[in-house]
Amino acid sequence: MDIIKAKKKDIPDIVFLNSFVQKIHIEKHPDIFKPVGNDDDLTKFFDFIISKKTNCILIAYIEGTPVGYLWAAFENKPDTPLTYARRQVYIHHVAVHERFRRQNIGSTLFKEIQNLARQKGFHNFAVDTWAFNKNAQRFFEKLGFETYNIKMWRTDESGT
Repeated sequence: MDIIKAKKKDIPDIVFLNSFVQKIHIEKHPDIFKPVGNDDDLTKFFDFIISKKTNCILIAYIEGTPVGYLWAAFENKPDTPLTYARRQVYIHHVAVHERFRRQNIGSTLFKEIQNLARQKGFHNFAVDTWAFNKNAQRFFEKLGFETYNIKMWRTDESGT
């Protein structure tokens, strides 16, 4: 497996791989997540993401085939009256091609971002997953992540 840091020329591979995780989200919340196929919008989105110096997208390839990606942001959270300043790597996306799952691709991508983080002096990592995505939660728990914050929501259908 080869892992590269994505450049603009690699965006079509990211868009392709994103469809595998997007399908999982659409299946559970089609009211929130847009259907797969808006490649022009996604291309523009990832072009913007790659252009920001704080972002890093790693892509895994097996024999030239894109099989997974990880998008992380290196964040410097400032000191506030309530919290201390902290540096963290926030993982926005991990997506693995459905034919290549359970082959340590996600773990390998995480190890690579972990190595980059150490080189930059970052030692804290954060991620969030949707409550329905138990596979993602198990994956991150195997990597040593633990729950630290819970979000809740409510939809008021009646408008009252």
